[in-house]
Amino acid sequence: MPSWCCHTMIQPFTDAGIRVCFYRVCYENGKLIQELNRKCDALFLMDYFGYTHCAHDLSGYSGAVIRDVTHSVFSAEYADADYYYGSLRKWCGVRTGGYAWTGNGGALPVEDCDGSDYASLRETAMELKKSYINGYAGRSGERAADKRYLQIFSQAEERLEHCKAVPAEPRDVELAEKLDLDYIKNRRRANAKILMDAFPELLLFRELKEGDCPLFVPVLVPDGRRDRLRRYLTEREIYCPIHWPLSEYHRPGEDEKRIYEQELSLVCDQRYTREDMERMTEVIREFWRESR
Repeated sequence: MPSWCCHTMIQPFTDAGIRVCFYRVCYENGKLIQELNRKCDALFLMDYFGYTHCAHDLSGYSGAVIRDVTHSVFSAEYADADYYYGSLRKWCGVRTGGYAWTGNGGALPVEDCDGSDYASLRETAMELKKSYINGYAGRSGERAADKRYLQIFSQAEERLEHCKAVPAEPRDVELAEKLDLDYIKNRRRANAKILMDAFPELLLFRELKEGDCPLFVPVLVPDGRRDRLRRYLTEREIYCPIHWPLSEYHRPGEDEKRIYEQELSLVCDQRYTREDMERMTEVIREFWRESR
């Protein structure tokens, strides 16, 4: 597996008793480098954030190939893997909804397990998160400030521990079938370009190739200032995640740690306008001026 990934990608393999080794992913000379180690029974591949930046020649490899296409679902089509899977939840407002298939056209079997409790918890958590982000006032008139939605998201994920794969909610299937892909791609690309033009020296990916659909605009914030910048943005109601926190599963080398310590994902999704992007760039410039 890549040394840069989320612990939730690693855990299913370790839970199944599979020994996970990592191939090196690091940032060198202005490029993200992935050094595949083919001395293994299975290779786990992924693109990052919708940027199709790194092609792999898998000819001659005899093991199984697994592709997580969550980040690249709107950017690339692959035909080099034995197994594919991903999620739509990071791209649009669905509560449930992922996809999985095999290279020979097989579909993932689903279990007869009720997923309605999971969907209900996610809906509640999404509403609370919306209230938190927008600062809706409660009955007392005070600004919504707690993060209870995080607990409820966690409860929802715990429900999945008892079900391997269940059908997505009919509502979410219908929404997925009606996605305006051109709108999603065009808005995300336009938003990303504003951010990329504003901070070329910070970019993890310096080029937006034709057809790329960015999930975020990842930047590397040097000099130990990543967390300070993130707090600065949050205080001004701009919420940018980090990909990803280090966990007990990770074993990064010193050069690989740089991404974990510096990466910040600037939001660029279809909910936001040009004005939102311009405001974000100005807030970040403000931060640099104040932190000199």
